[in-house]
Formats: sequence, structure tokens, C-alpha cells
Amino acid sequence: MEFQAVIMAAGRGSHMMDLTASMPKPLLPIGNRPMIWYPVNMLQNAGFERAMIVTFESVGRDMIQAIYAAGGIKIDLEIVTIPNDEDWGTADSLRHIRDKIKTDVLVVSCDLVTNVELHLLADVHRAYDATATILLQSLKDQSAEGVPVPGTKSKRKSDQRDIIGLDDKGQRLLLLTAEADIDEALSIRTSLLRQHPYIQIKTNLKDAHMYILKKWVVDFLAENEAAKEHSTVKGELIPYLVKKQFSRPSGKGDKNEDQMDSIDPIQNNKQKDIDSYYSVNELTKTATEMSSWSEYGDSMSSASDNHIRCHTHIMQEGFCMRANTTAAYCEVNRQIVQQKLLYDDEPLTHPSASIKPKTTIGQDSMVGEGTTIGEKDSVKRSIIGKHCSIGDKVKIANSVVMDHVTIKDGCTIQGSILCGNTHINEGVELKDCIVGSSQNVPEKSKFSNEVIGDSNRMMEI
Repeated sequence: MEFQAVIMAAGRGSHMMDLTASMPKPLLPIGNRPMIWYPVNMLQNAGFERAMIVTFESVGRDMIQAIYAAGGIKIDLEIVTIPNDEDWGTADSLRHIRDKIKTDVLVVSCDLVTNVELHLLADVHRAYDATATILLQSLKDQSAEGVPVPGTKSKRKSDQRDIIGLDDKGQRLLLLTAEADIDEALSIRTSLLRQHPYIQIKTNLKDAHMYILKKWVVDFLAENEAAKEHSTVKGELIPYLVKKQFSRPSGKGDKNEDQMDSIDPIQNNKQKDIDSYYSVNELTKTATEMSSWSEYGDSMSSASDNHIRCHTHIMQEGFCMRANTTAAYCEVNRQIVQQKLLYDDEPLTHPSASIKPKTTIGQDSMVGEGTTIGEKDSVKRSIIGKHCSIGDKVKIANSVVMDHVTIKDGCTIQGSILCGNTHINEGVELKDCIVGSSQNVPEKSKFSNEVIGDSNRMMEI
């Protein structure tokens, strides 16, 4: 087994709390399947026979049931839980499973929906013997910018861009920083410019939160005291590795052997620099020594002096989006219907759904199992969940309706999200709203840009 696959599903969905207040983020429906199903299905399609999922204790059992109930999943899934009261980042979770990691590891976020060909990412990792290989997505075609977002307007925030520096080939990652972390000007280290005088600065690429990491990087995270400061992979570990590529490796002669022998092994591990964790198998070592090729173009000495190499695969075609905010969640649901590769050409309207005459269901919409839809209804660019009941003369557009929702006659639902077990009474008009789980919306009421739910559970965007 060359890579172990780990799906990170222990986030609280802090950018979409109006939705995760009553349902864990990995179980939020996208195209009538739980969010977590998509990375699992992607791994299965790539040939993985097993995968590990890190999530909260309270979610594990429901997650396994939801994944297999959604259909098509045959790979073995190991659920590794963390305490419900912990607020760990992805790097913290990697430390937690360190003893289970035996090879290089593929780390995937549970909110990533993509049909990327994983072998392309793996090929880059192998070709350059990379310390970390990162999937970057192009933002040119799949941005949700300008699309109305359900919920209160006052606290909406636009996504911050990543500032990414690439080499002239566009494959080595030389710089990675968040736009918010730049004060006035972008500073570039002299050591970087010496080796790479030409740097492509990109602002139209985004970290897709899929990484291949060397096993020894996980060892470094778990053992090194300084590494304990790295809580997240994207926000702290990857930028750290990118910067360390062009730092002078720690000298091995700083302490003599007698001094090293006197140090407690556990304490020594805590003090070691990341370069000390580098390991390479004999075959790779021999091939490197015998090869005249170097990505530096001058001599192998430059490459051998620093073992840390960060590379990337940029996904230019296909589908790649993260459902990590309310806006992104809506956009993924809007676009998912068009992604036949994700659905194996399954019918968009479930065979068990009942649709009465004179009702129009757009080809850009989906209707779930056991749902009934009345007469003279219109459903456009929307997802209707399982076992919903929709009355007559109802108009639904650009919306997500989760499972077990009742919508009575004469309602208009536009650009909204209706969470599970919600009851919408006659003549209600909703525009760009979020209705929380198990809410009862009074008849003939009108709401625009509102979050309708329990005040102690629901938050403004």
C-alpha cells in the first residue's frame, strides 16, 4: 500500500453555523447524499480499498450508516473518533492517528467535492519525491461570487484569496500565504530568489485541501515540541514546509556524539529540527545518487542540501469545489446536478417520487426518494430531499430542501435552504432565507434574507 487515505471530518463548520447547528457538517446533504460520501466515493473510484475517517465521538456511528445508505460504497472505512469537546485542527487530528500511519498519507477534507484524477497528484509526488504535494483548484469557472447567499446580509464576509508562488514550470510551490496575512507588501526571502529568480504569483488558484504528505512529516508533527504550534495543515503546516524548503538545513555537527548520547531520547525528539526526520528508502537513495537529473538545473548538491520539497498539481478541468461556507454549500448543490461523473448517470428524479400532472421539474433539479409533489408546481435549479411533501401551485427556485420537509399550497421558495423536518404553511414566501431544522413557518408569512430558527442555536452569517 503506497498511500493511506485519511478524510478529515472533525470540523464544526464555523463558516456555516446556521446549517450545522442541528446537523453535523459531514452529514449535510449535497445532491441528496451526505457531504462525506463524495470524498469516500472519490477514493473508491481511484482504487483505494480502505480509508480512515477522523470525526467526533457523537458522529461516528451515524456517519457510517449514512455513507453506506447513500449507496455505491464498498471500501472498508475505519472511524477514528476524537472527544466531542475538543476543538482540534487537521494537524492535531494527524497527531492523534500517528500510530496508525505506516506510509505516506493522502489527507482529504470532508467538504471537498471533486472528480480529480488522483493518479495525477500521486505522479507529481512520486516524480519529485515531494515532502508535500498539494492539489490546487482554478477559480475561473466555479466561483460563487455574485450569487445571492441565504441568510442575514449584515455579517457576510467574502472568502480571502490565497497568494501562491510557483516556479517557472508551475509545479513547485514556492510561496503560500493568505491575503489577510499580508500587511502592505509581499515579502520574498533572498534564499528563495537565489534558487528561483523567476516566480509566478497567482491569485486565481485556491488550496483544495487535499494533500499527500510524507510519513516522516506526521512523525515530526507528533514528536517535535515546536511542531505542536501547528494546529492546521493548510493554515500552518503547509506554509511552514513551503518556507523551510529554502532554509539552511540544521547542521549535524552542532553537538558531539557524547553530548547526544547523554540526552534523553524522548527529549531529543522534541528538540530535533524537521530535517532530522527526513528518511528515504535505499532504492530512491541509490537512484538519486546515480541520476544526473536535477530540477535545479545546475547540480544535485542544491537538491541534496535540503530534503524538503513542496509540489502541486493544478486542476484545470473537471469539477472541484469545497462546501465550506454557506455560499459554497449552495453553489455546490446548484452545480452538482450537472456532474454526471459523480453520479454514474443515476436518474435525477428518484423512481419512487410521485409527481402530479402539470408540474415542471427542471433538468437542473433533483427530487429524492419517496417525495410527493402536487399539481402545477415549478421546481428549477433546486434539490428536493427525501420523503418531502409539496402541495399544489408551489414555486421552488435555486433552493435546497432537505429531508422530511412539508411545503403547503401556494408557497414561493427562492434562493433558500430549508433544513430537515421543517413545516412551511400555506402561502409562505421565502427569499434568500435559511429555515432551521423542525421549524414551523406561519401561513402567508413573508421573509427575505432571514435566518428562521431557535435564537439560542442559530447564528447570523
